[in-house]
Amino acid sequence: MTRASGRLVLAVILALSACGDDDGGGGANDSGGGRGDASPDVDARANPPEAGLPDGATPPPPPPDLGPRPDTGPPTPGSVVCDEPAFPDGTGLRRWPYLQSVTTTSARVAWTSTRGGRGVVRYGRRGSDTWLEVEATAEAFPTSRTADDVDYTAFDATLSGLEAGAEHCYEILEDGAVVATGLRLTSAWTGPERPLRILAFGDSGTGSSGQLALRDQMLGREFDVFLHLGDMAYDDGTFVEFEETVFSVYRDLLHRTPTFPVIGNHEYHTDDGQPYIDVYYLFEQTMRASDSERYYSFDYGDVHFVAFDSNPEMLDTVSSSATDDMVDWIRADLAASSASWKIAFCHHPPYSSGDHGSDTDVQRLVLPVLEEGGVDLVLVGHDHHYERSVPIFDGSEAAGDARAITYIVAGAGGAGLRSAGGDWFTASVNDETHSYLSFTIEGCLGHGEAIARDGATIDRFELDGCER
Repeated sequence: MTRASGRLVLAVILALSACGDDDGGGGANDSGGGRGDASPDVDARANPPEAGLPDGATPPPPPPDLGPRPDTGPPTPGSVVCDEPAFPDGTGLRRWPYLQSVTTTSARVAWTSTRGGRGVVRYGRRGSDTWLEVEATAEAFPTSRTADDVDYTAFDATLSGLEAGAEHCYEILEDGAVVATGLRLTSAWTGPERPLRILAFGDSGTGSSGQLALRDQMLGREFDVFLHLGDMAYDDGTFVEFEETVFSVYRDLLHRTPTFPVIGNHEYHTDDGQPYIDVYYLFEQTMRASDSERYYSFDYGDVHFVAFDSNPEMLDTVSSSATDDMVDWIRADLAASSASWKIAFCHHPPYSSGDHGSDTDVQRLVLPVLEEGGVDLVLVGHDHHYERSVPIFDGSEAAGDARAITYIVAGAGGAGLRSAGGDWFTASVNDETHSYLSFTIEGCLGHGEAIARDGATIDRFELDGCER
């Protein structure tokens, strides 16, 4: 398996041991501030603390003690425990651990350090007596590459042999010293036997008070997967912006909930999105090697997720005569899935009454394949508001038609809000507050809530994923 930018693989050892042109600025209804044309949030941009938080942002509160997950049950006695996350002082830890590409049997754990050395992840099923150990690969990121203010090393370790749907503990060591401990992850599972809790939003990465308030709301809940809908690092998707507005802001969420992102137009501003490719460790499934990690799919429970790149740079490569492009891959991928639920997500909205409006290229090139493949729900960002559509099939409202798709714009994640007046396809719209989407699937029913920065529910709905 390869990584872009010539990733330098130092060692991989597994051993068992007994131990669009979206400027991100505020619009007429800007209530949180961006870093584009609008004035930034003054109180969110002061002196960055040690972990690299946005200027003026306070460190996120520790996650609440929610006890054992109700769907895993209490652990049996054993030596593998993870009751409380801890990050000892005096280490080189810079980017806190974050979960990537979690499956039923494996997960990738990534982090960065200013000291480097030998990185190791110890892990095991919570409550068991056996710890496993895996050595991480390491890649140097000097300031000449990142334009950051410090050199650092990026570590990536693949945890294998996980038990499906089980809670596992993990900790990170560098040269034998613990740099993070008490961490936990839950592997993916197959089937509808338990609820799947999805967090989704886009257009967050400005460091605004709205972004931070939403973050605090999220930390009060538990989620199984986190779908980021693009534009997570304003204004240009640089390495520094990823540090300031993604990893330091969501650090208490990312080490317990796996992130599955899609690339937004702002991430494309720097080297065609190379920093995005470098900081994430996504499934490498593309037909063309040059497209690696820009689209992919995965399964959780009884849901098949398809993430795709809706930027013009990708859509310009789609051809009706070619047989190796993204749309061909999406068609084959959806046809191969027998999951009851199919959810697609990208950055640009096929249907939106907001500033950018409906993306006709996505409508023309991608929607027929999604409809053909039985997709139930499409999640997007790009426009800075919340909007849920009526069921739509073949460009028309189709309530009661099992082939219809519901589209949700969840682009109010922290960037400056913009006006959205609704249209024929609009079932619910809100352009007055920052918000995120919480969507829980229990069997055939999906229960959705759009949650505002103050915790209020601004939209509530249900969808049936088994009616096809």
